[in-house]
Amino acid sequence: MSKRVQLILILLSASSLIFNACKKKETITVDNETQSVVDNALADQEFMAVIPTTQQLTINTKGTGAQGRGVSAICDTLTKISGDTLFGAQNHVDPTYTMNISNSSCLQVFPDGKLRTGALTIRLTNKLKTVGAKMIIKFNQYKTTNIQYTCDSMVVTTVASNSLFTTSNVKLINGVCQTSNWLVKYNLDRTITNYFSGNPKGTEPYTSIYGTANGVNRAGTAFLVNIPAGSPLIKHRNCQYIDKGIMELTPDGFAARSVDYGNGNCDEDATFTVNGNTIAFKLK
Repeated sequence: MSKRVQLILILLSASSLIFNACKKKETITVDNETQSVVDNALADQEFMAVIPTTQQLTINTKGTGAQGRGVSAICDTLTKISGDTLFGAQNHVDPTYTMNISNSSCLQVFPDGKLRTGALTIRLTNKLKTVGAKMIIKFNQYKTTNIQYTCDSMVVTTVASNSLFTTSNVKLINGVCQTSNWLVKYNLDRTITNYFSGNPKGTEPYTSIYGTANGVNRAGTAFLVNIPAGSPLIKHRNCQYIDKGIMELTPDGFAARSVDYGNGNCDEDATFTVNGNTIAFKLK
């Protein structure tokens, strides 16, 4: 065998070894990338939990929307801090309200029972039930346990509203959740429907969610999220966690994984599937 043929065979063999080694390494890395799924759940669940509670309290507050849908929490209305409640009046200034949850009577203002502190500032461009009305939310020293949540703003635009539900578009701009040890960045663009009296009426109230999100996990890996309109996520009002539905999450440089939140039971357990492998994780 000539030296040239021997050299070609050696190079082909080395290339094959390198290719197989890279392929094996990629499979292991994909199977072990769980941080994006966990950090998406931490950001998504808390930012989205704000919407149905603020909408319900806004509805209960005089001059901001339809009255008489009942009370959802201990502190059942918002406190006005500036602006004019006479929507459409000449020289109208959007009214601004606060939802303070840093005192003993309001610590559990959210119906899921999770302890939170801080405040939310809410500005309204029109009565909440009006199609096109915007509810602009800011976070002020807002914490759950040891995690602090902030954002440039969360803009909630009413798409449809009647006595049974309110459908809104929600945009979260430059959201952040962080502790003293880590930081997660998050943005979202979602359509949510809040069934304040359940669906059918009289059953447990819940929120239906679909749309997109993107973020950067605590390890610095970017990720994308897609929830199809045909299979939305479900979060029941009295549950701390998203408890039903499937979404697709893709960390940068890795394979897409299908995240399954369960069948409606209120617990912290969920799974994700990637390359045929299913891995369990906790929603906290």
